[in-house]
Amino acid sequence: MPTLKPRPDPTAVAAYLDAAPEPARTRLRALAEIIREEAPDAIERLAYGLVTWHQGENLVHLGAFAHHVGVYPGPAAIVAFAEELAGFPTSKGAIQVPHDVQLPTELVRRLTRWRLEQVGKKPAKAKKSAREGLDVQGDVAAYHAALPDADRGLCEALNSHISAALPDAVSKVWHGHPVWFLAGNPLVGYSPFQGGIRLLFWSGQSFDEPALAPVGKYKAAEARFTRIEDIEVEGVRRWLGKARAIQWDYQNIVKRKGVLERLS
Repeated sequence: MPTLKPRPDPTAVAAYLDAAPEPARTRLRALAEIIREEAPDAIERLAYGLVTWHQGENLVHLGAFAHHVGVYPGPAAIVAFAEELAGFPTSKGAIQVPHDVQLPTELVRRLTRWRLEQVGKKPAKAKKSAREGLDVQGDVAAYHAALPDADRGLCEALNSHISAALPDAVSKVWHGHPVWFLAGNPLVGYSPFQGGIRLLFWSGQSFDEPALAPVGKYKAAEARFTRIEDIEVEGVRRWLGKARAIQWDYQNIVKRKGVLERLS
C-alpha cells in the first residue's frame, strides 16, 4: 500500500505560533519565514508537536520552549555543521537557540538548503525508505522535544546508551514511540508511563535478567525508570548486548499467524 503524502496544515501551524509565548513567538516566526523562502515547495504542518517542513521526508522542525527555540534538522546536519554549531547546545538531531542569543538566521538558511540538497542526492530506494519511516532519526529528536522535561532527560539518556551499544541498528518512531531495529526486527524501544519511562526489549524474557519484567503474551520484557539516576548503566548495556545476541522473529509474526520463531 502506498504511503499517503502528508497534507499541509497552515491553520494548525498558525495556531502553534500564535500560542507560543514571547520571545519564542517572534523568533520562531522569523525562522519559519527563512525556511519558507528556502523550501517553498515543502509541506508545512505540525508533526510530533512541532512545526514541520516535509519534502520527500521531514526536512526540519521548529519548536517553542521557555528558555530557547528548538531547531531540528536531523543528526547528519548536526555533524555536517558541527563547527558552526559549536556555540549552541546540541543533541542528536537537535539545536537549542537560547532566547538571550542572537538568532542564527543565516545558519538556519544554510541548514535548510543543505537538507534539501541531501534529499535530492538520495537514490530512489533510499528516498522510499525515508518515506516509509526507516531513516527518521530527526523524528526521534522531534519526539523527544515534545516530551515534558523530566521524560525528555530520561529518553535522551536511554537514547545515548542504545545508540552506543547498537550503532548499526535503525531507529524510527514506530507506533508512536522510538524503536530500534536490526534487519527489520524490533529489538528495543522506550515510551512514557505515568511517572517515568519504560524500556522495552522485544525478546527480553529470554535474557535471563530478573530486573526485566515480562510484558504481554510473547517474549517482551521491560524495565521502568522514574529518574536518570535509576538507570544502572552496566545493566542496561548488558541488556542491549543480549538484545543483539538473542532475537525472536517479530518481523514475520503476522505471516506466521502469531507464532514466534527464534532467530538467534
